[in-house]
Amino acid sequence: MQTMRASISSTSYVRLDRDGMSEKMKLDHKKGVFPVLVGNEGMMERFLLPTRLTKHPFIVQLLEMSAQEYGLEQEGLLKIPYDASCFEKMLKLISKK
Repeated sequence: MQTMRASISSTSYVRLDRDGMSEKMKLDHKKGVFPVLVGNEGMMERFLLPTRLTKHPFIVQLLEMSAQEYGLEQEGLLKIPYDASCFEKMLKLISKK
């Protein structure tokens, strides 16, 4: 499992393009994963989430939380309101199964 992190602080300025990604965040990634931002408004980390995990109950619950928090018509990267370090630990656990 490949995990990629990029911190975005609310106090720093990051220029985004129309896709909602900065040039630093535009990294090629392999098929079967998609980028998500995880964390709170003040600090979010970028992860590459394997698409096969989107049916896992933990990920489904997080996606529902995201829809409630940000709506179904989010622009740019999908944001998940969850602690980034806990998210990383859970990804490692559920990826092993």
